[in-house]
Amino acid sequence: MNKLKKINWKEALFNKWVIIVLIVLVICFSFMSPVFATKGNMANLLRSLPTLGIVTLGLTMLIITGGVDLSCGAIVACSGTVSVALAVKGIHPVICILAGIATGAACGYFNGYMITRFKLQPFIVTLGANYLIRGIILVATKGIFISGLPSWYYKISNTNILFNLVYSNTVIFIVLAVIVAFVMKNTCFGRYCYAVGSNKEASRLSGINVTKHFRRVYLIEGALAGITGIIMMSYLNVGASSEAVGLEAYAIAASIIGGTQFGGGIGTIGGAVSGLFTIEVFKNGLAVIGINTYGQHAVTGLLILIAIGIDYLRKESLFKITTVKARNKK
Repeated sequence: MNKLKKINWKEALFNKWVIIVLIVLVICFSFMSPVFATKGNMANLLRSLPTLGIVTLGLTMLIITGGVDLSCGAIVACSGTVSVALAVKGIHPVICILAGIATGAACGYFNGYMITRFKLQPFIVTLGANYLIRGIILVATKGIFISGLPSWYYKISNTNILFNLVYSNTVIFIVLAVIVAFVMKNTCFGRYCYAVGSNKEASRLSGINVTKHFRRVYLIEGALAGITGIIMMSYLNVGASSEAVGLEAYAIAASIIGGTQFGGGIGTIGGAVSGLFTIEVFKNGLAVIGINTYGQHAVTGLLILIAIGIDYLRKESLFKITTVKARNKK
């Protein structure tokens, strides 16, 4: 019994470590730089959250279901560029926004279809899709920024909502986070995600159409990447097809740091948001104390490796708990 309590204590520590790390980071950076805790820097931090945050929501849902998407950064760039290209031509705002979201959804569904139709590994399919989508959009734009966006497009991300601290893009992220969290926790769709991620064959035998569900999750994840693309281009006030490179790595790291198991079946949206805040505070703090971009990449890469290590230890801990419980029943 004592051994079981000890293991449960370790499991609790693994589940809460991200909150501890986040608090420690905030305290450390606040002492290291007087700029970190200022209103201006907090506003910048909150405005930078949605680009990574919305992608993290979609990828967390996908990883819980047992999938992964290494092309979401390319989907973000493609969707945003399509939306911007229509906007500068004077197309109606609703059509521009819907076109961007539809582009992302189509790319996501393509990934899901290829994986389920030909029984391919998500890692390989989405890696190929990353280069395919990125290449197509770069060829179409010749890598040139699209400028001259109408004022309404800029306002999507940059409208001041509260005290020059909270802007419209942050509000959009919060609303989407609440919706996705509710869906994953309180609907049949969310329960199916956990079931399919835990055991696809058992889910199929219980009556779940695993193939259809898998494709739907990829479609939704792609649509969320499409929304991210629109928000990103609005925030930058330019159509940049070369943006969002490596975004998927940060999103996967945020999800895993927040407790999502790489392999499916375990994770929460709330945990992923905690992981997101940890990464964004970490990146922001490094910039504030004067670490250059190259150094930030190196240290952030180390953080991702630590996240993978934590995921491994979490799995080991869960395995030990299951084993001890089974022995106690005997």
